Amino acid sequence: MVGKYKERKSERIYLALNLVILVIVAFIFSWYAKTFYENWQKEIDTFMKNMAASLSYPAWTYDRRVIEELVKVMIEKRDIFSVAVYDDKGSKLAIKEKKLELTLFDQIFGTRRLAKSLNLTFADTFVGSISFGYTDRQARMFLVTTGFVATLFYIVLVLLILNLKKNKQLALMVNELNEMNSELETAFNELEEAQNKVINAEKMAALGKLMVNIAHDINTPTGIIYSSLTEQMNRLESVREKFEADELTEEDFKDCLNTVRELTDIMIRNARKITELVQSLKRVALNEMTQTWAEVNIKSVVNDVLNAMHPKLRKTKIEVVTEVDDNLVAYTIPGVIAQILMNLIDNAIVHAFDYDNPGKIVIKFEKVKSRNDGEFLLFTFSDNGKGMDEETKKRAFEPFYTTDKESGTGLGLSIVYNLVVDILGGEIELESMPGKGTTFHIKIPLMKKER
Repeated sequence: MVGKYKERKSERIYLALNLVILVIVAFIFSWYAKTFYENWQKEIDTFMKNMAASLSYPAWTYDRRVIEELVKVMIEKRDIFSVAVYDDKGSKLAIKEKKLELTLFDQIFGTRRLAKSLNLTFADTFVGSISFGYTDRQARMFLVTTGFVATLFYIVLVLLILNLKKNKQLALMVNELNEMNSELETAFNELEEAQNKVINAEKMAALGKLMVNIAHDINTPTGIIYSSLTEQMNRLESVREKFEADELTEEDFKDCLNTVRELTDIMIRNARKITELVQSLKRVALNEMTQTWAEVNIKSVVNDVLNAMHPKLRKTKIEVVTEVDDNLVAYTIPGVIAQILMNLIDNAIVHAFDYDNPGKIVIKFEKVKSRNDGEFLLFTFSDNGKGMDEETKKRAFEPFYTTDKESGTGLGLSIVYNLVVDILGGEIELESMPGKGTTFHIKIPLMKKER
C-alpha cells in the first residue's frame, strides 16, 4: 500500500510539474509573439515613413527616374507586394507590384494582406501620396517557426524530467536538441537577411532626406531675394510716379539709384549662396548615385558634405574644424567617403552632445605610409562629447543598436562599418571613454583592390 501511494504521489508531482512548465513556456511564447509582432509592425511603419520622406522632393520635382529607382528598392522588401506613387492631383507617377499567391500556410494561419497610404509633403506643401500593400506572412512564418521551436523546447524539458524519473531516452533528447538548434539557426539567418535589406533601404533613403534638409536652407536667401525685389519694384514705381507728375528731383533719382544698387548687391550675394548650395547638393547626390572609383580632391568632398549638412549643423552649437590639405588627392570612391562622413556627423549630432550644448567636431584626412600596409588614406573623426561606456563601444557597429530610441535608428555606425570594410576594403577603430569624447580612426587603401 505504501509503495503504491508513493508511486501515485510521484505521478501527481510529475503531472503538476509538466503543467507548470507548459504554462511557463506558453506564457513566454505569447509575450514574445506579441512583442515580435509589434516590433515588426513598427519596423515596417518606419520603413514606409522613411521611404515616403525620401520621395517628397522627387515628387515635388516630378523626377520620375528617382521615383522609379526608390520604388524598386521598396518593392524588394519581402513584406511589401505593391507600391503606388501619386502626384498631388491623384495621377500615378509610378507603380510596382509583385505576385502574391495564396498558399496553404496563409489559409491555416490567417495571413493578412494590409494597406497603408501616406501623404508626401515638401516644405509643408502636399505634393502627392504613396500607397503600400504589404503582408504579415513572413512575420507569421517566423512566429510559427518560433512556436515550433518552443514546442520542441517544452518536449525536451518533459523528456528531461521523464529521464530523471526513469533514467531513459537520452538519445531522443539529444536528437530533439539538435533539431531545435537547427531551427534556431534558420530563424537567425532569416533575421540577419532582413537586417541587411533594411540597411540597404536606409542608404537609398539618405539621399532623399538630404534633399529635404538642404531645401529648407535655400528658403532664407530666396526670401531675401523676394523681399529685395519687392522693395526695388516699390522704389522704381515711386520714381516713375514722380517723373510722370514732373516732381522728380535729382536727389530723388540719386537716392533711387543707390537703393537699387544696394538691393541688387544683396540679391546677387544671396543668389550666389543658393548656387553654391545647389552645386554642393548636385555633387554629393551624384557621388551617392555613382559608386565608382575615381581620383578626387578630398577637401572638395569634405566641403560638399559640410555644405549639404549645414541645415542640420546650424541648429546646433557644434563647431566643425577640418584639417585637410587643399591639394590632397586620393584614388577612391567619393560617394562612399561622403556617406561615411555624413553618417558620422549625424551620429555625433544625435548621440555625442546633449541638446543645445556647445561642442566640437574635428575632421582630419592625411596620407600615411606604412611598411606593412603601404600607402593609405587615414581619416580621423573626433568629437569632445559624452563618449561611450564599454558596453556601447562593444556594440556600436551592430545593426539596430542605439542608445537613443527616439532619434536614433541604430543603423548609422553599422552602415559606416560596412562601407569602410566591405566596400573600401579598409579598417575602422573606435576610441571612447565616458565624458572624454569619441574618436574614429579609419584606414582606407588608396589603390583599388581585386574583388
